[in-house]
Parts: sequence; C-alpha cells; structure tokens
Amino acid sequence: MDIAKEALRGDTTLEVSGLKVFIEERANTMLTNTNIDFSEGQGFILSGMQPSSCGSSCSTC
Repeated sequence: MDIAKEALRGDTTLEVSGLKVFIEERANTMLTNTNIDFSEGQGFILSGMQPSSCGSSCSTC
C-alpha cells in the first residue's frame, strides 16, 4: 500500500466518508470482501481476505 493523490489508469476508486481509496486493477479481485482499517501504531489492517489460490507456501502470488 502507498499514499497517492489520484488514481492511476486502471485503478478502481472507492470513496467512503470523504476518504478516497485507489485500488490497483491487479489487487481489486484479491481485496473482494476485505475490510481495510487503520490503527495508529499498527498501520493498515486487512481482515476477511480470501486465502491465496496457490496456498500459503507460494511466493509468486
């Protein structure tokens, strides 16, 4: 994750309570049904992500 001022070509833009989130095209399907939160000290917290289709030992996904 990174902070950006505007979406890049192909990004999906979501806006909630005035906060815009830009999601890269390749990450869009991986983040379906995922909750994204932020906590001081922990940073971004992702919950509800679907497991990778290639298993936990995969390093190419």
